[in-house]
Amino acid sequence: MTISSDKKPKERLEISTAERFGKRLRLWRKAEGLPLKRVSHDLDVSVSVVSQWERGLRFPSVRNLDRIAQYMDIPVCSLLYEGKNDCPHRNRNA
Repeated sequence: MTISSDKKPKERLEISTAERFGKRLRLWRKAEGLPLKRVSHDLDVSVSVVSQWERGLRFPSVRNLDRIAQYMDIPVCSLLYEGKNDCPHRNRNA
């Protein structure tokens, strides 16, 4: 006996923080012309870890998130939020 459901899977409208972060990291790396191997070496992590970050399969630790932001020379919140107005700390002194 087969039981079927009329329910369709819900479309995924939002991307996760890991996916958003990964997309930003990949765009930045490519814009800078840096290969995965160079970024992984500079951050002292494996190539597979950087690849997993970029694909949104894994999210960096707080320590690594801070190191990545320093490496990219941007605030950590820029890695996590959509736009400059979404970052809760960015507008405090503006």
